[in-house]
Amino acid sequence: MAEELLTKSKIADVLGTNAMRVTRFAERNKINAVKKEGKRELFKLTQFNALKKELEAPEAKQEAQGHGFSKDDYILTLKKQLEDQKAQYEQIIESKEETISSLKETIATSQKSYDDMKDQLAVKDNQITALTKLTNNAQTLNLVDKDPKRIQAAHGDAETKPEQSSSSEKVNNYSTKKPSKKRWWQFGR
Repeated sequence: MAEELLTKSKIADVLGTNAMRVTRFAERNKINAVKKEGKRELFKLTQFNALKKELEAPEAKQEAQGHGFSKDDYILTLKKQLEDQKAQYEQIIESKEETISSLKETIATSQKSYDDMKDQLAVKDNQITALTKLTNNAQTLNLVDKDPKRIQAAHGDAETKPEQSSSSEKVNNYSTKKPSKKRWWQFGR
């Protein structure tokens, strides 16, 4: 009876290991394929009896279990990695949402501060206007206090009568004196 020819992966399944270990064993022991069908290499199972004995040793079994990855293990590993990445992305999104919320609060606070400053500026402008009026009134009163004759000038009499600083000049120079110039406080009255 002729022995059946197997691929490296079939030999790995029969021996309970992975195809990479079978490939390494074949390369290390210079085992050549008995037959080639296209790209597939076919081997006799008896060519791997030494590998079978290695795998039956207790330390080899532990090593084979440590190196053997099944498709299910690989899928579980990938799922775990995807879950970890999803958790990281959710944390990033949550962090960004917190940042956006914080920025919105900052904008609202800044807007309130801006509105408060506008109100304060309006009050300041009103105060400046009131102080300007008071200052003008104080200057007018001060001028009236210095020269009582200027009361008439404040009432609009300055245009009809020349201003006199003393009574002696009034007597001596009345006919020769030119009318005096209007002063800045007399304009607009």
